[in-house]
Amino acid sequence: MSDTIIDLQKRDHMLLDELLQRHERATPIGRRDTFREIVNLVTTHAFAEETVLFPFSRRVMTSAEAITSEIESRHQRINELLKEMETFEPGEAGFEARARELFPLLRVDVRDEEDRLLVTLEQRLDREELTRLGTTWAIAKRGAPNRAHPGISRRPLGNLLAGIPLFFVDRMRELLARWRHAPQ
Repeated sequence: MSDTIIDLQKRDHMLLDELLQRHERATPIGRRDTFREIVNLVTTHAFAEETVLFPFSRRVMTSAEAITSEIESRHQRINELLKEMETFEPGEAGFEARARELFPLLRVDVRDEEDRLLVTLEQRLDREELTRLGTTWAIAKRGAPNRAHPGISRRPLGNLLAGIPLFFVDRMRELLARWRHAPQ
């Protein structure tokens, strides 16, 4: 049986919680890799929400506009923080100050999505609809940019048009970074 949007969202949320806890326990050196995993998860997850989940929710729930707008505003701040953190290394004051703002924002985001949005969708849609939505969301997540891009729109069509080329730019940056750090 395929996963529903609820299953996929909650799985990502649990993984995020594990990564945040691992990051908080790690040494500055260990935090670098964990932080990269956090960035990848958060950016792809949010892009799929903004491209698929939120527009769908706004079509089927009258209360969704207020909820999704609030979450999108939070996503914008999260993207800004992630972008700013790229200029620092874990352990540096600038990185740690932003992490102290970022991590609580991420935890509030998870609670809002689960307690205010997903619970209502689960009550209103049948399993088949939730599964179709989950499949579409998963496809969008696989094709999402995996770095922070605070300058792009949080809403379709803008995020989708910007997201496609950014997907390729981000993957190219990863390949170049791996190549630079590969043993010669």
